[in-house]
Amino acid sequence: MPRKNYSGSDLSSEFKSFFRKEKKRISDILTKKGCTNIDLSYGFYYFSGFFTSPTGQVYYLSCSDVRHFGYERLLIRTAKDYKDYTGGSNQFIGTTNEDLEKFRMI
Repeated sequence: MPRKNYSGSDLSSEFKSFFRKEKKRISDILTKKGCTNIDLSYGFYYFSGFFTSPTGQVYYLSCSDVRHFGYERLLIRTAKDYKDYTGGSNQFIGTTNEDLEKFRMI
């Protein structure tokens, strides 16, 4: 059941710190690859967002609840726009710098 009026106050300071570091790291890598409009935000122990590839293709990115699933992979898929949470085929990539740098966009 979805949480009502979720504001993030229920999150641990460790998760908030983790998110800030990952948002910067992922944004830096995507920026170096020529991506723009990188928009990542957190939910209840997960994060997700969108970015635009150099070709103009929009992508959706998310990680699962890190408390239950760890942080070993990200889901990335094409999207029609920054509100398309169900877009293209799911692709999973590792979370290391190398994995993110190797990700091939269309």
